[in-house]
Amino acid sequence: MKYNHLMNTVKAILAIAYILFLLNQFFVPVSPLTAATIHVFMATALVISFQPIDFKNKQLVYLGRFIDLVCIAVTLSVVYHYYTSIPRLESRLEMIDDVLFSDKYAFIAGGLMLFEAVRRSVGFSLLSVVIIFTLYGFLGPYFPGWTAFEGFTLDTMAELISMQADGLFGITASTAINFVFFFVMFGCVFTMTGGGSVFIDLAMMATAPLKGGAAKMSLLGSALFGMVSGSAVANTTSTGVLTIPIMKRSGYSKEQAAATEAIASTGGQLMPPIMGIAAFVMADMLGIPYTDIAAAGIIPAAAFYFALFVIIDLRARKTGVGNISKQDLKFEPIRPRLHLLISPIFLVIALIAGYSAPYAAFVGSVVALVAPLLRKNTRYSYKILFPMVMDTAKQMAWVSVPLASVGIIMVLATQSNLAFKFVEILSAVGSDNLYLSLVMVILGCIIMGMGLPTVAAYIIGSIIFAPAMIDMGVDRLAANMFIMYYCVLSMVTPPVALCAYAASAIGQSDSSKTGFIAFSYALVIFLVPFSFITDPVVLWQGAWYLILIAFFGMLVATFCWAVFLQGWFKKDLNIVERLLFLVASIGIVLDKSSSPMWFAFLGLALALVIWCWKSSGRCIISNAKTA
Repeated sequence: MKYNHLMNTVKAILAIAYILFLLNQFFVPVSPLTAATIHVFMATALVISFQPIDFKNKQLVYLGRFIDLVCIAVTLSVVYHYYTSIPRLESRLEMIDDVLFSDKYAFIAGGLMLFEAVRRSVGFSLLSVVIIFTLYGFLGPYFPGWTAFEGFTLDTMAELISMQADGLFGITASTAINFVFFFVMFGCVFTMTGGGSVFIDLAMMATAPLKGGAAKMSLLGSALFGMVSGSAVANTTSTGVLTIPIMKRSGYSKEQAAATEAIASTGGQLMPPIMGIAAFVMADMLGIPYTDIAAAGIIPAAAFYFALFVIIDLRARKTGVGNISKQDLKFEPIRPRLHLLISPIFLVIALIAGYSAPYAAFVGSVVALVAPLLRKNTRYSYKILFPMVMDTAKQMAWVSVPLASVGIIMVLATQSNLAFKFVEILSAVGSDNLYLSLVMVILGCIIMGMGLPTVAAYIIGSIIFAPAMIDMGVDRLAANMFIMYYCVLSMVTPPVALCAYAASAIGQSDSSKTGFIAFSYALVIFLVPFSFITDPVVLWQGAWYLILIAFFGMLVATFCWAVFLQGWFKKDLNIVERLLFLVASIGIVLDKSSSPMWFAFLGLALALVIWCWKSSGRCIISNAKTA
């Protein structure tokens, strides 16, 4: 008990110190290297304290707490090393000045503690990749074929990974400090002060009268919640607790309910204004404002959720399953709580007005704290402030540790020329067929995303695949958005579909079946990213009227793709009708909007809709006569 009490105290002190340090960066920032070093290893210590070793043998509990405390002490010693060594590290000549024993200690001890934190927060999936790349740095000459290189010494590895504003302390750390923290804080504050429940209740009220309303409630609720969370798994666990039981009671199987929530929550990483963490990293890597990334995500995100809406609607009309019952249609009055939405509205307005993303999120968090106090029915106790700080620290640590570890992969992939060699190979393939290269990129993104956090998969993909795509003439933003989309979809792609597994735990369903059903739903989205390559207007690049035309085209294309996959629209479709819907969908996506062929495929889609509408009436009359 004494050890548990001590661990809780250590955890609280670390969390408060960490949050105060990150907040201080908003007001009185320290140098980037100072901020990155303290941030990375404070987050490491927090993960170890929040996720203690859990021995199955209860007699070993005290041993586990002792190991945890030793790990935290070692991690804090690394923090102290950097705190006292920053002036020297910032003034030294890289690859010329000596690497001290203390630098090697920080590299080895800090690296081992970070590896342990990765294992505790994400698991062996990411850890195994980081370890392979680390071994690759040391044992480069022994790797096969074109992957081989001369390898690095211990001193060089320490310099590359843990002694400069790269590796552990590079773009992934700076993105976490300068962007991610403020949006994580906003999401925690908004949710814990009651804003999240308003989103869910609004979704229920809007979708209750619709066919398949239970699944559509999940879709709309997850989309709204995703706007402020930007995390697929967090979205699943937050909204799924309510939506999955309602879907099960409306007639969906356990697996269908969990899969619907999983794919709906996956889209939270693509919903502006707060897209997933990968979007912040993308903004930093491309050197463009985050608002440009958010604007580029509007049409694809709308197409994502529209496609899922169509799939759900078609299945509901075909089977009659999924309507919300009156007993489930119960929630607190929404009007007395509408003022809780002031903060996300303020956040969107601030971003549109041109304020920086961190400023908009910080002030939005303050507004989210103040807004509930405006009315008596939404006022909260000061006692929630401590859990709010702890939750923010925990979420930040769980994001920051995997991000930092990916920095190791980034620096070793570039410094060893591995990324450049892959660019040459993919460019050689793509010189004959761009779409064949894109298929290879898709497979690579999905394989990397199996078990990795989306941001980790995206960063690795952007290093390996994006340069090759750009070399083949693809726009930089389009290439990165293409990669991010398929890394996001890997969250529901078996055999390791993290989001589907989180949903199956809530729905008490078979995780494998849930993953495969979620993947079948995700197929409706797989066509969307190809439009980024063929038509940049889809990414909000062009005149407003061209953007509207492209938006309409994307909705039609995803509708046709959904009908093709479902095989039903007002009636069961025959093989010819399904194939024609497929042709219309692919044609609209692969042709530039407003071109003659684009309008031809649009006309084909309209003709098919009219044909199915009219022929379905004849089927009904014919069936009635036969009966």
